[in-house]
Amino acid sequence: MVFGAAAMLGELVSAFSIWDRVSKFWKSRNDIPIEAIAARFVRLFENHGVNRNQIPGFFGHGLTVANFKDDETLLAVLSEDRLNAVCELFAVRREWLDGADDQIYPLHHFYKWPEKFVEFILHLNKREDANLSGVLIVAESSSQEDALIILEETIGCIGDKPIYRYHICDDWIFKYWKSRAYLTACIAQAWKHKIYIMGREVSADLVDRYKEGLEFLEYGYHGALPTGGLHWHPEDMADNPDVYLKGVDPEIRNYGVKSALNLWLELAQKGLMDTCFGSAPTEVFNERLLIENKNKKCI
Repeated sequence: MVFGAAAMLGELVSAFSIWDRVSKFWKSRNDIPIEAIAARFVRLFENHGVNRNQIPGFFGHGLTVANFKDDETLLAVLSEDRLNAVCELFAVRREWLDGADDQIYPLHHFYKWPEKFVEFILHLNKREDANLSGVLIVAESSSQEDALIILEETIGCIGDKPIYRYHICDDWIFKYWKSRAYLTACIAQAWKHKIYIMGREVSADLVDRYKEGLEFLEYGYHGALPTGGLHWHPEDMADNPDVYLKGVDPEIRNYGVKSALNLWLELAQKGLMDTCFGSAPTEVFNERLLIENKNKKCI
């Protein structure tokens, strides 16, 4: 009888021990994303040039310096409205802030849709104090998605230091004739709407780092827009056939080059190759197409 009671007691102790371990496990699992939210909230600001102690003054929304004593104190005041507001402020995904996904930035695709790109930049530029610029980075050598437009939008200042948010426009294969044409139209329309897009030729690794929106851009005092690499003028693709066709895969019997020229002319008829420098020189591109049509070389 004593043996049976002892056995029963042992089973109860064992059951409680298992329950204690299971409950601690689920508690730790549940604590992970909650703890991550406060840490990611602060990191989001710091990666855009806003120090932890500067967040209340820059962000507002009723937060005070006292709320940033530690992550636990901050977590208690991170309401849904504040979490959604910070995602909107920096144009990042709520899933990343919640710790549920690694992708920080949403990706914007305008391949075949330069008109949608125009709508997008006009929406970003509609604020009276809007200041929008960007960079087209192109990989030195790559066979995959090897070009990105990264837009930088001013959203405020701390003292005399501007603070920016970023928009990544991906899905560009620079050497593919169709992609080159639509990309050129987007660049031309940016210039037409007084948005300066610089050009940089960079390593394929740099393009790969940013093309999926998984990394913060490297912040410096003057922002985080990638400005390293070989300088070039992407707007020249809308005006100069040599620049427009440089590196385009010619494909069989120069099909790629001729197709690129035909699509350039088609988009120009829609007004999508106009820049702030005036009407696109369609006669120059027509002449180049005539030359390429005479080229019977098999490549």
